[in-house]
Amino acid sequence: MSVSQQTKAYGIKHGIKKVRGVYVMRKKNPALRKLRKRLPPPSIHGHRVWSSSFLIMDYLKHYPIDDGAKVMDIGCGWGMLSVYCAKTYNAKVTAVDADRWVFPYLRVHAAMNQVKVKTKQEKYQKLKRKTLAKQDFIAGGDICFWDNLVEPLYKMIKKAVEEGVPYIIVADPGRPPFLRLAKRCKKKFGAELVPWRVDDPKTAAGYLMVIRK
Repeated sequence: MSVSQQTKAYGIKHGIKKVRGVYVMRKKNPALRKLRKRLPPPSIHGHRVWSSSFLIMDYLKHYPIDDGAKVMDIGCGWGMLSVYCAKTYNAKVTAVDADRWVFPYLRVHAAMNQVKVKTKQEKYQKLKRKTLAKQDFIAGGDICFWDNLVEPLYKMIKKAVEEGVPYIIVADPGRPPFLRLAKRCKKKFGAELVPWRVDDPKTAAGYLMVIRK
């Protein structure tokens, strides 16, 4: 059964839910179970959809990107933010993650939602200036959870700002490493730390570090 056929067959009540117009696999979804049996488990916490992605999606309803924007989703995991931007804003999305084993989950979600998302296996600090310079929007959720991630993320953001990227968001529940990153970015780039909360698909609260030109 193809992904599109599965979507029709199982619907929202049988292994698939719809959040902000995007189909997301539930734990009991047959395609998800098959992926977990067939593939090595993702590392670096890429084993589920994290709530900060939904914080960014909700924020974008109020402060949207342009139609057809070039988007980079860093630390993309299963790619729900990537899929959302591609589906909602017709964005040209590049999903970046250091772990290649998250991409099969992203591809299933992209196919289920009938969108295309380009994938790139890379670490934050190795993203080149010419790649960052092409983006209209760079975002990532739950990507600053260890102390050793602060410096590479800061350097990546610094390069992006210097290359003229007009819109950057990093979201997090409020972990100390993220707050240190936000403090540095506020001082150097005028970043704003915005508290945000969603109640769908579940209640979640956190912060958005937003840099806009």
